Amino acid sequence: MGLFGGKRHPEIVKLFDEIVQRGSQETEDQFRIHLNDVVRMVELDKNYSTNSKLQIYELLSQLSNCTPKERERYAKKLRKVLK
Repeated sequence: MGLFGGKRHPEIVKLFDEIVQRGSQETEDQFRIHLNDVVRMVELDKNYSTNSKLQIYELLSQLSNCTPKERERYAKKLRKVLK
């Protein structure tokens, strides 16, 4: 959790939601490239603990390697961790 228990960075969650929403019209490579933007933002964010970052990276990896039909399931899990 962040220092005051609120959302860490809603802009990360917003970007992630936009990427997932557009992902159905993109190729797998384009989708992965866009997910890298989220990786960079999380990496630079000091409010996430090391354990949270590792969990986020694991879920991002699963999301980038799943089928388009499975994306929503992983996206829900990841969205919870990003908040």
